[in-house]
Parts: sequence; C-alpha cells; structure tokens
Amino acid sequence: MNAVERARRTGRDWTQALADSASVVHLGGESISAKDLLARGRAGWRAHAACSFPALRGIGDVDMLSLLLAAIVDRRPVLLCAADATPPAVCDGSIGAAAEARATDAPGERASATGERERCPDGLAVLSSGTLGTPKTIWHDPRDLLATAALVMRRLALGADDRVLVTVPLHHMYGLGAALIPALLAGAQVHLLPKANLLSFNDALRAAAPSWVYSTPHLLRTLVQRKQTAISPPCSLVLAGDGIPEPLRAQAQLVFQRVFDLYGSSELGVIAISGPNQPRALHPLDGVRAFAAEAGAAQTRLLVRHPHAATHIAQTDAPIALPQAWDTGDIAIFHHEGGFAIQGRADLSLNRAGKLLVLADLERAIMAWPGVDLAVAIALDEDSAAGKAIAVVIQPSSPALTVDALKRHAADTLPVFARPDRYALAAELPRLSSGKPDRNTITKDYRHG
Repeated sequence: MNAVERARRTGRDWTQALADSASVVHLGGESISAKDLLARGRAGWRAHAACSFPALRGIGDVDMLSLLLAAIVDRRPVLLCAADATPPAVCDGSIGAAAEARATDAPGERASATGERERCPDGLAVLSSGTLGTPKTIWHDPRDLLATAALVMRRLALGADDRVLVTVPLHHMYGLGAALIPALLAGAQVHLLPKANLLSFNDALRAAAPSWVYSTPHLLRTLVQRKQTAISPPCSLVLAGDGIPEPLRAQAQLVFQRVFDLYGSSELGVIAISGPNQPRALHPLDGVRAFAAEAGAAQTRLLVRHPHAATHIAQTDAPIALPQAWDTGDIAIFHHEGGFAIQGRADLSLNRAGKLLVLADLERAIMAWPGVDLAVAIALDEDSAAGKAIAVVIQPSSPALTVDALKRHAADTLPVFARPDRYALAAELPRLSSGKPDRNTITKDYRHG
C-alpha cells in the first residue's frame, strides 16, 4: 500500500502522500512529475539557504512551483504573495518576479528583520489580496493545509484518472489549497494557467481536455459568453469568488454541465462546497461547523469553526492566534438541512428604508441587465430619501449602454429601496491580482461623484 492510499484510509500523513504523488504537472510548456518537481525544489532551496523567511512572489513557472512544493513538504517557512505585491518587513528575502533572493542589505535592517522573524510563527504564510483594506499576513501549518486539501479531494471525488485545469493564481488559498494540492494528492494530471486569459483558457480546454476546471467569475464570464455548446468530453467546473448573475450561471451550466460552488477564505481555507448546479446550497466540509452569529436567525453573519484553520494572522501589529470561532464577515442565509448560501459582505450592506440591502445582491441583479459586464456598488458620502446614498460603477459589455437605460432597468426590476442614486460608466474597472474588482480604488475614485 503506497503513502497516498494509506493516507486515504487513515486520514494521516498527508505530507508523505504529497511527496509520493504520482501526478504530472504541466506549466509554461514544461511537463514534470510531482516527484521530480519536489527534488528540483529541494535542490533550489540550497541556493537560498541564507533566507529564513523569504517571500515567493508569484508562482508562474516550474522553478517557483518546485520551491513552493518543497516548502510545503519540508515545512519550510515562506510567504506567498502576488508578483507585484510588497512583502511585509518580516520577510528577509524575495524570490521570483524578476527579483533574486536577497537578505536585507543594511546591518541595522538585517537585525530588525531578524528580530521580527523571531516573533513570527512557523508555517506557510499567505498575503491576502486586500479586497477591502490593508493586506493581512496569514500563517498556516502545512499539515492543516494538506488536511483541508484532502477533504476537498474526497468531497469532489478527485482521482488519478482526472485531468485538472487550474486557471487561478497559486499564491491564493483558492488556487493552492482548493485546486493544486487536492489534485496532487489525487494523483491527477494537473494543467496550470496562473495567468490565464481568454485565449490561453480556450487553448487549454482543447489541448488538455480537462475533467475538472477551477475558475473565477471574472474569467468565466469572458469564456461562456462566447460559447453556445457544451464542452466535449463533459467537464465539471469549480467556481469561487464573487457571485455571478443567474443568466451567466445558466450559460456556465450549459458549457460545463456540472458547476460546483466553493466557499472559503484566506484565514480558513476551503469551508464549504455545493452539490452540482446547487449554488444556493453550500455544505461544510467534514468536521467544519458553520453557524449563525445570532442563534436561530435565518439570515445573519456567518461564524465558522474549522479544524484546520490558520494558526496566526497579522495586519499591522504582531501576529495573533485565530479565535476558535471565526467571524467570516459574510451574511449567510441558513437552510434547515444544514446548508447555507452567501448573500455578501456584512460591511458592504446598508439599511435602506428599513430594509437590509446587501450590495452583492444588488450587483448580481445589475449584472443580469443587458449590456452590463461588471457592476460594483459603493456607499456615497451623502444621504438619500431611502437612507445612505449608493452609486453603481459599471463596466459595460456594449458601447450602446447608457445611464438612461440603466435607470429604466432599475425601475423595471428593482424595488424602490434598492435603486441606486447614481450611476457611472467606466471602460475598464481596476482589479486586484486575484481578478476581483479593486473596491478600495473604485470607492476612492467615485465616492464623491
């Protein structure tokens, strides 16, 4: 019995199972077995022995991926971040993104960095994208990261016969913990497109003939709007990120046939996965408990107890341990059978005319209107008759879209309390490295009109 099969049966030693993975990884025109990838990474780390906690900036080629895999298996402290991110001061080196691994130059700076490092926990850290504020550094024990990945593998029934196409960045918990590592534990063929666009996505669908695809609403939207028939052979889609309107979801189901919604966070990893084509019924992974902040409430903030959550988190101060019950900051609707659906962020919700308006709900409704590609709703620094005034910034899919047309759609489809007070059209909305809209920049640019 090999290590992977032993881990499947006992639930233990997933580190050895990852080291023994029979997967072959395809990235950037190169194909390499997982075992050779691990050996390459271990050799690569010998060149960076001087760094005790380096940042891996963007996992975009085989060399960077090999370093990441070796760091996880050997439990080497590293931080993952986007190629264009600024690593926190605690990092004493930077690898990738055209930057050589380097120790801090000045003796005083080196001593300071060493002191910071001594106060930090061990493990693999990720730098959050900072969707709603300052990015956070979040530390995970690699054993917990692997245990959650194993739960994902089991839930989706990934196996050695699968071909898994990952079109999302690997420095995020979605690309790493929900896609790459579960596929490696399963021994699947893994095709990576960390910088996917419509052309490379289409090419990979044809060349790899995947049985599973991991994507985000942003990339999915550009693909399915141009496809009118199902992919052959049949393919399952795992989708995570901001919600998509129902017409687009219906098109995704036509193209991929089976769509699984995945919900998680940088602090906890994967929390829940839906059944196929059941986006409003997320079910927690085995051992994960999702519950209401207000006992008995059908719609309230979502709290989660996760057996394999991150160990520590830091924003601007020293790292602190994560509480046992983590407040996700999301509003959820809870079902009697134990599932739940995410409505949107609690801090992106407003009381309008005595009713709760979740801005994510409003955005989904508007993105179902003709000519709308992307919509971001923001609160304004003024009040309206319904309460806090809101504006919606729209990236149109048609140059014919006008503000007057948007107002007509609002009058026809939205209740009075949910109708925006102002609209703005933008040829291209700013985005984070994750592909999500950069809400901070959009808010700064449009809050005052």
